[in-house]
Amino acid sequence: MKDQKNAVSKIRSFNRFYTQLTGLLSRSILNSSFSLTEARVLLEISRMDRCTANELGARLSVDRSYMSRILKRFERDGLIVREKSERDNRIHYISLTEQGNKAMRELNRASDSRISEMIRNLNEEELQAVLDSMSVIRKEFSETVCPAEIRRFRDSDLDYVLSRHKSLYVEEYGLSSLFAGYVEQIIPGFFLHCDRQRESMWIAEIGGRPVGSIAIADAGKDTAQLRFFLLEPFARGMGLGGKLIDGALEFCRKTGYRHVYLETISDLKTARGIYQSRGFISTATRENPEWGNDVVEERWDLDLS
Repeated sequence: MKDQKNAVSKIRSFNRFYTQLTGLLSRSILNSSFSLTEARVLLEISRMDRCTANELGARLSVDRSYMSRILKRFERDGLIVREKSERDNRIHYISLTEQGNKAMRELNRASDSRISEMIRNLNEEELQAVLDSMSVIRKEFSETVCPAEIRRFRDSDLDYVLSRHKSLYVEEYGLSSLFAGYVEQIIPGFFLHCDRQRESMWIAEIGGRPVGSIAIADAGKDTAQLRFFLLEPFARGMGLGGKLIDGALEFCRKTGYRHVYLETISDLKTARGIYQSRGFISTATRENPEWGNDVVEERWDLDLS
């Protein structure tokens, strides 16, 4: 018990230090025309590609009236646009304008500059120690503070899965607009025609917020295709990716599939590591210049029998 009391004291001391540190980082935002909450809303809109006011409020724990005022200000300042859903006229999707993207880039530059200033005197070994410690803290406490949950998909998940596949791979790997057009066709098609006896999708959530997805599609002849595997950057390093893969493979075994394959790109190093650890083997590669410069597609296969 004595050791536990000592640990509690040290954690509280670290919390006080970290509060001061985040206060310093927030100054780059407070020096702008945005409040801290407004900056968080702007960042969330940029991450989601398009979203609704209710989604923003739920994810950021901002009450409806305050969120409404923030969005009205953003709209008045030309930072966002609202677009009616083609499926439901009651729903309005929010996305950043070019001016909104410019404001977001300026906030990111200011934050990056502040962090670069903080770490500039660290040598390579010291910096790696800081990063490793951050990873340990995130991994050990994520389940306690924000429990992760993996659930079956709902029709309402379409907008999240579609928007994040369109934007995240473009942001992280520079894939072209042709890739965005490709997912605009195949993801809604999966939701529309999914045979829920032999196909499914799973959504990973942290604190009720979707942070990733994976799906199994029937490819015929006792073969399944693993598709739509995605995990938000901030949710990586917690073991969620492996849990999504394991759950999908368990579904394949229970459903009677004897073979699983997937298609990916060579730049997805972490995902490739997960595939290898589960027994997948790379069986084919091909360049795909339509999706971007130096994009190499790969096929990976796994026998379940």
